[in-house]
Amino acid sequence: MLPTRLFASVETIAHGTAAETICIALRNAILADIIQTGQALPQSELANGFGVSIIPVREALKRLEAEGFVTCLPNRGAVVIGLDEEDILEYSRIRALLEEQAALEGVRNMTRVDLAHVEDAYEAFVQDGVAHSGSLNRAFHNAIYAAARRPRLLEMIEDLHIKLDRYIRGHLVIEGRKAITDREHKAILDACRARDPELCARLTRDHILEAAAISVDVFRKKVTEEAAVK
Repeated sequence: MLPTRLFASVETIAHGTAAETICIALRNAILADIIQTGQALPQSELANGFGVSIIPVREALKRLEAEGFVTCLPNRGAVVIGLDEEDILEYSRIRALLEEQAALEGVRNMTRVDLAHVEDAYEAFVQDGVAHSGSLNRAFHNAIYAAARRPRLLEMIEDLHIKLDRYIRGHLVIEGRKAITDREHKAILDACRARDPELCARLTRDHILEAAAISVDVFRKKVTEEAAVK
């Protein structure tokens, strides 16, 4: 039985096609732990809950499978899957390499308008609490990477972010971590202002790998706690 909150969330995201709406609702529910790893996603139950036919449900599940959120098993259908500790670390290292390159090229090509976008994104992250820090954190980094004008590179980074988001966001909720992240972002911003691409790239790489290490610790503790409950 799927949680009723899953279907109630559609009211706030009902835009685009039915498949897009269902995909967003399921993705958000997985990211928020409303639907957890191992949960089966019966197509008939999803269709009834969302008030649609099987076709958009099937399309949404295919998208989520491509994004790494679900897998389709013989005789069982779609099931929510998760990453293990090694997966998180490997994806994070790849992400660090890609974002290091994006930061390097972003600063090299950065215009005054680009820098203004970075500064605005920095201020938005600093002024906000933890509630929206995940999306605002991405907005800050993406403002730098956008200046690189490398759409395929940004597409690969976004793909990794989608796979990792439910794990790497864990470090932002740790008490005191937000202030540390603010300082690290300020150093990255200063490197942009100084037009120092190598420094910005190095700081970006270190920032990502440190956050990944902390997030893995959070993930490990969560797994241990869940095992103890069982």
